[in-house]
Amino acid sequence: MNESIARTEALALMKEREARPVHVQHVTALALQLFDYLGELHGFGPRERTLLEMAGYLHDIGHRSAPGGKAHHKESARLIREYPWTGIDHAEAEIVAQVARYHRKEMPELTHEDFRALALVDRKLVQTLGALLRLADALDRTHEQLIPKLRVELPTNRIVLHIEINGPVLYELQAARVKADLAEAVFQRDVVFMVDDEELMPRQ
Repeated sequence: MNESIARTEALALMKEREARPVHVQHVTALALQLFDYLGELHGFGPRERTLLEMAGYLHDIGHRSAPGGKAHHKESARLIREYPWTGIDHAEAEIVAQVARYHRKEMPELTHEDFRALALVDRKLVQTLGALLRLADALDRTHEQLIPKLRVELPTNRIVLHIEINGPVLYELQAARVKADLAEAVFQRDVVFMVDDEELMPRQ
């Protein structure tokens, strides 16, 4: 991987295809904050962080070619696969594609042909990065950047997200409670959302 070239190419593709760049850039920033805070759990480094960053920029580019946007996650993956990358190789492009694909709807499953075709180590990477992107996307559910940043604490058996807010975040928290499913499966911990030390949207 050439990180500089890969990032430049991802931003160029985002600019070409993305109708809401502010949203995807904000989601990417939140996903990278999660990646950095959770380093002791996932153990990944700069290469994997760049792959997450690329998937963040590109996870919604399928909207224009997906009627009604319902399958845009799969269309985003297709567009990523078909792009003539020079900064990453084919295997890395497939990881970016699948991380983008799993930002919504189903979690990665072995019944999914593309996921099953990955090497075991790459499946784990897709699951982990996909979990972070899935959660970050939920935290900007309204596309209004109501959660500018967050920090994370890791008490036993939990991932506690302390979120800063600049407006009502009911829709964000409802979505995040649902889309924390993959993070909880990957890290084997409950995800908890806090504002000013008060837990929000506790599990029922």
